[in-house]
Amino acid sequence: MNNVNIAGRVAKDPDTRGSVTTLIVATDRVKLRDGKTYVDEATGYTAKETEFHKVTCFNGLGKAAASREKGNVVAVTGRLPYSSWDGRDGITRHGCEII
Repeated sequence: MNNVNIAGRVAKDPDTRGSVTTLIVATDRVKLRDGKTYVDEATGYTAKETEFHKVTCFNGLGKAAASREKGNVVAVTGRLPYSSWDGRDGITRHGCEII
């Protein structure tokens, strides 16, 4: 089964081309030091790491996703396909996105 569920914030305004919309969604998780959470001395809050996820939406869902703005909270359910391609420098690159 290939299911993905994330909840996070839209990291930048969506990119729409026709009925296809691409979002970048940022999610946070706590950082660990020696297996425990800790307080970031600079902020005074629990230290967190941010991960960015590329999300691609098609057709009607793509049009709805296009109305989101940077900072909006979104919940995403989809699948996670992996792809590979040859870059301009001849190196094979790999990536994934949530569909």
